[in-house]
Amino acid sequence: MALAASTGASAALSLGNVSLNNGLCQTWLGSPQLSAGSCSDANIADALQVGGGNVELGKYGRGGVTTLSGDFAGKPVTLRSLVAADWTTGQLQPTALTERYIQGAAKEAGINLSPTDLTDAVNAFLSPNAGLGGLAPWMYVSDPNIDYVEMRDGHGVYIGLAGIYNATPFLQAVFGSQLPPGTQLPSGLQVSEVVHVNLAGVQDYLFGFYAERSGVYAGPTPPNQAVQETLSYSGTYEVKIPEPESLALLGLGLVGLFIGRRRRA
Repeated sequence: MALAASTGASAALSLGNVSLNNGLCQTWLGSPQLSAGSCSDANIADALQVGGGNVELGKYGRGGVTTLSGDFAGKPVTLRSLVAADWTTGQLQPTALTERYIQGAAKEAGINLSPTDLTDAVNAFLSPNAGLGGLAPWMYVSDPNIDYVEMRDGHGVYIGLAGIYNATPFLQAVFGSQLPPGTQLPSGLQVSEVVHVNLAGVQDYLFGFYAERSGVYAGPTPPNQAVQETLSYSGTYEVKIPEPESLALLGLGLVGLFIGRRRRA
């Protein structure tokens, strides 16, 4: 299945080939209220258009990885969901991704983590949380929702990750134990889900801490904008896949890239 995704001066892109690999996939379509649908060819094509919705890869890190693959200018690219092995080597031992993600999120929240605080935050991130329906926080950020994938100016592949515009409740669940009793983090903090990318054989994890309002949401009709901003897919986080040459210099290093502004029709 080849899908065309283009916007404005962006080049036409060939993207497609959803591979379930024993994982899960669903699309979210509609405006402004998104509804879940299957990952049919037609739904994926619609979801990856500007303002069209998103394609959700995996679900809470369960059931194996789900991949979305294609190519740009002859370079193969694969986006995939994450599983527990991306976050932990077992027994609450974090991977480099986990520590980098938590440190970035703590910086966004204005929290300085001591080594002991980092250990506590890692344990909270990897452990079930009653405030998140019994799921561990890592599970909430392991099923990336791909809003768009586009190439601009003939190089540079940009990915829109649909997420929550106001992610303070999620960050409160991760860092609550590092705060004085009764302390609440400020509203409006932002953090995206994580997508694993393989571009021309070089791999990395991408995530961000800046979102723009998407104008869409999933769930019951919110009574006001403040509530809408806490709903799924209310924000769009844009990340950029570095060129293979840049990724090669980074090796398997972790990059939290968040740049620019989302151009929505």
